[in-house]
Amino acid sequence: MSNEYTKQDIERMRQLMDQPTETALDKIQRKMIQEPLVPAGVALTTFALVAATFGVKTGNRRYTNNMFRLRVAAQTFTILAMVGGSIYFQQKEKKEAAAAAAAMEEKKSL
Repeated sequence: MSNEYTKQDIERMRQLMDQPTETALDKIQRKMIQEPLVPAGVALTTFALVAATFGVKTGNRRYTNNMFRLRVAAQTFTILAMVGGSIYFQQKEKKEAAAAAAAMEEKKSL
Protein backbone atom coordinates (compact mmCIF):
# COMPACT_ATOMS: atom_id res chain seq x y z
CA MET A 1 0.00 0.00 0.00
CA SER A 2 1.38 3.38 -1.02
CA ASN A 3 1.59 6.36 1.33
CA GLU A 4 1.19 8.86 -1.48
CA TYR A 5 -1.97 10.92 -1.84
CA THR A 6 -3.95 11.18 -5.05
CA LYS A 7 -4.79 14.52 -6.60
CA GLN A 8 -8.38 14.09 -5.42
CA ASP A 9 -7.22 13.51 -1.83
CA ILE A 10 -5.06 16.61 -1.91
CA GLU A 11 -7.87 18.72 -3.38
CA ARG A 12 -10.31 17.44 -0.74
CA MET A 13 -7.81 18.32 2.02
CA ARG A 14 -7.36 21.82 0.59
CA GLN A 15 -11.11 22.37 0.53
CA LEU A 16 -11.43 21.24 4.13
CA MET A 17 -8.59 23.50 5.24
CA ASP A 18 -10.11 26.52 3.48
CA GLN A 19 -13.42 26.21 5.34
CA PRO A 20 -13.82 28.59 8.28
CA THR A 21 -13.87 27.01 11.72
CA GLU A 22 -17.21 26.74 13.50
CA THR A 23 -17.61 28.45 16.87
CA ALA A 24 -19.52 26.83 19.73
CA LEU A 25 -22.45 29.23 19.25
CA ASP A 26 -22.56 28.48 15.52
CA LYS A 27 -22.65 24.77 16.28
CA ILE A 28 -25.49 25.18 18.78
CA GLN A 29 -27.50 27.22 16.27
CA ARG A 30 -26.87 24.65 13.52
CA LYS A 31 -27.92 21.77 15.76
CA MET A 32 -31.07 23.62 16.86
CA ILE A 33 -32.06 24.07 13.24
CA GLN A 34 -31.23 20.46 12.35
CA GLU A 35 -33.01 18.90 15.32
CA PRO A 36 -35.64 21.32 16.67
CA LEU A 37 -37.34 18.69 18.84
CA VAL A 38 -34.34 18.26 21.12
CA PRO A 39 -34.28 21.88 22.42
CA ALA A 40 -38.07 21.71 22.82
CA GLY A 41 -37.69 18.56 24.94
CA VAL A 42 -34.96 20.17 27.02
CA ALA A 43 -37.14 23.23 27.61
CA LEU A 44 -40.10 21.07 28.63
CA THR A 45 -37.89 19.05 30.99
CA THR A 46 -36.57 22.23 32.57
CA PHE A 47 -40.09 23.61 32.97
CA ALA A 48 -41.29 20.39 34.64
CA LEU A 49 -38.33 20.37 37.04
CA VAL A 50 -38.82 24.01 38.03
CA ALA A 51 -42.57 23.46 38.43
CA ALA A 52 -41.94 20.36 40.59
CA THR A 53 -39.57 22.41 42.76
CA PHE A 54 -42.31 25.00 43.16
CA GLY A 55 -44.75 22.23 44.10
CA VAL A 56 -42.38 20.88 46.76
CA LYS A 57 -41.99 24.36 48.28
CA THR A 58 -45.75 24.95 48.41
CA GLY A 59 -46.44 21.45 49.74
CA ASN A 60 -48.79 20.50 46.91
CA ARG A 61 -47.98 16.78 46.60
CA ARG A 62 -50.36 16.03 43.75
CA TYR A 63 -49.01 18.87 41.60
CA THR A 64 -45.41 17.89 42.44
CA ASN A 65 -46.04 14.27 41.49
CA ASN A 66 -47.60 15.28 38.18
CA MET A 67 -44.65 17.54 37.38
CA PHE A 68 -42.15 14.79 38.16
CA ARG A 69 -44.07 12.48 35.84
CA LEU A 70 -44.03 15.20 33.17
CA ARG A 71 -40.28 15.53 33.66
CA VAL A 72 -39.75 11.81 33.06
CA ALA A 73 -41.97 11.93 29.96
CA ALA A 74 -40.13 15.01 28.67
CA GLN A 75 -36.75 13.34 29.20
CA THR A 76 -37.96 10.26 27.34
CA PHE A 77 -39.18 12.46 24.50
CA THR A 78 -35.82 14.25 24.38
CA ILE A 79 -33.84 11.02 24.25
CA LEU A 80 -36.08 9.62 21.51
CA ALA A 81 -35.70 12.87 19.55
CA MET A 82 -31.90 12.66 19.86
CA VAL A 83 -31.77 9.01 18.78
CA GLY A 84 -34.27 9.57 15.96
CA GLY A 85 -32.38 12.62 14.71
CA SER A 86 -29.10 10.73 14.83
CA ILE A 87 -30.51 7.84 12.81
CA TYR A 88 -32.10 10.21 10.31
CA PHE A 89 -28.88 12.16 9.72
CA GLN A 90 -26.82 8.96 9.43
CA GLN A 91 -29.15 7.70 6.71
CA LYS A 92 -29.09 11.09 4.99
CA GLU A 93 -25.29 11.15 5.07
CA LYS A 94 -25.10 7.64 3.59
CA LYS A 95 -27.44 8.64 0.74
CA GLU A 96 -25.39 11.76 0.02
CA ALA A 97 -22.15 9.75 0.03
CA ALA A 98 -23.66 7.18 -2.33
CA ALA A 99 -24.88 9.94 -4.65
CA ALA A 100 -21.45 11.59 -4.60
CA ALA A 101 -19.77 8.26 -5.36
CA ALA A 102 -22.16 7.66 -8.25
CA ALA A 103 -21.46 11.14 -9.59
CA MET A 104 -17.71 10.50 -9.37
CA GLU A 105 -18.09 7.20 -11.22
CA GLU A 106 -20.17 8.90 -13.90
CA LYS A 107 -17.58 11.65 -14.20
CA LYS A 108 -14.78 9.11 -14.53
CA SER A 109 -16.60 7.23 -17.28
CA LEU A 110 -16.90 10.37 -19.41
